[in-house]
Amino acid sequence: MASKSKKGKQIVYLIPESESRKSFTYHYMAYKTSSMISERKKLRVKKFNPVKNQYEWFIESKLPPHTR
Repeated sequence: MASKSKKGKQIVYLIPESESRKSFTYHYMAYKTSSMISERKKLRVKKFNPVKNQYEWFIESKLPPHTR
């Protein structure tokens, strides 16, 4: 059985929606599916922020230069 390639996935960086790119307190990494990539949709997920101890929206942002 052949394994699937990761061609249809893309790693994205998630930061809190209420915070800027330079002053975020917590982040997540996630995969975008091939359908989201082809439709050019931005990922927006509700996740737990341990710094604020509450759930909030995290949005897609550019990856830092050292992770490319």
